[in-house]
Amino acid sequence: MKNNCEFIKQKVMRKILFILIVISCWVGMAGCSDDDNKGPDVSFRRPYYILPASESLNVEIRLSEPAPADITVPFTVAGTGEEGIDYSLSAHEFVVQAGLDSAIITITPVTNMTEGREIHLTLQEVTGYVPGIYRQTMIPIETKSPFTSSFLSTEYNLYTEMEVAALLHIGGREYTSPSYDISIPFEIDPASTAVLGTHYEIEGGEKQFIYQKDDYMARVKLKFLKKEEGKNKVVLRLVETDNFMISLSNNRAYITINGPVNFDDLVGSWKFKEFSSKDYVTSTASMAGDTEGVKNLPECVATDILVFENTGGKNVIRTNKLTGDLVNYFCDGAEVTVRDIVNEQIYLPSEMNEWGLHRSVLRTDFSKVNLNFSPDYQNYAPAEVDFRILEDGDILEVRIVQYIPLDFLQETYDYVSDPFYTGDRNFDKNIPMKGNYTLSYRFSRIED
Repeated sequence: MKNNCEFIKQKVMRKILFILIVISCWVGMAGCSDDDNKGPDVSFRRPYYILPASESLNVEIRLSEPAPADITVPFTVAGTGEEGIDYSLSAHEFVVQAGLDSAIITITPVTNMTEGREIHLTLQEVTGYVPGIYRQTMIPIETKSPFTSSFLSTEYNLYTEMEVAALLHIGGREYTSPSYDISIPFEIDPASTAVLGTHYEIEGGEKQFIYQKDDYMARVKLKFLKKEEGKNKVVLRLVETDNFMISLSNNRAYITINGPVNFDDLVGSWKFKEFSSKDYVTSTASMAGDTEGVKNLPECVATDILVFENTGGKNVIRTNKLTGDLVNYFCDGAEVTVRDIVNEQIYLPSEMNEWGLHRSVLRTDFSKVNLNFSPDYQNYAPAEVDFRILEDGDILEVRIVQYIPLDFLQETYDYVSDPFYTGDRNFDKNIPMKGNYTLSYRFSRIED
């Protein structure tokens, strides 16, 4: 039934446009007979255009002869379409440059979701020119389908500040790189225990995602204010409006307020769980040609236990319960200095679908590690080691970013450490293995 209605509407519109063309041509021919020998004329190239739902449209005027100097051709705008809501104009006048006989303006669809709207443009008088055959043009505006909104990810941790991201779809297809900024509303779900303005704040103060022009996701930033027992959960809920439908899945985001992380959050014993970046590092290095270098990636064993403790006023790591390859990198008793929390791209298979959404990482400095990560070669030096605390503090992700391998990935290191290598936008030439070749190991907290 809906398809039949659409077909009938299209037939009616074609008939209307045909009648307009006939009338325009008749008026134009009559005008030509009256305006013979009155000088050059200016006219729209066509009596009608159609503004696509999601694409820009160029509207053109023509002169009957090249312009002897730059000529400005103003026009008026009328019709049921609302400028700034249904469409935007690149200019409100045409400028024909000297020696040319045409000029264009660009009309861009905005939030064009109301059916039956159109734009009427009428050329104004220009000294030395007479109106040509098409002084007016009519532009029906095609309507967009409503957006379907969803969260990119549904689980977040708030340490100091972080971004929550949302996606838009139209007709089942992801909508990216809009030609204008889009605001997507959300609400604070009553299930939240944290209080807005007390335990956290929203940057800008508005409960809306901003999908910036040419970005590929909508974002809103939350900032930590206060940590309070039992009041550490935030639930964001998408809102249905005339312009936005809500996805049946991923329509809520759950945020745990952790607050700033320090060494006390690391203190304790942690048992090895998984080598979380192994598949990604193996795949990335193999595709780059280092098929031999991926065969000896440093592994842990199931009984490996990492211990962090504060002893004698110093924060240190203990490695006496490690029997896997991490013992070839970490040095027992090395001091750990917490530097800061940063938001950065995470290179893990489980999070690559969230590309562009940065996650919080704790940066620390170790007083001593073996950069060669080898039982046979030693290159002791201070190094950066990063951490993530996941699942309400029950999982510790150890991220080894600074190393100079000799037993594995040697070809990869030689390649990325070359002075002429530029990497992707997240590449740090001072720590060349960080990012694509970060070695991430996850450990589970051992309860006392």
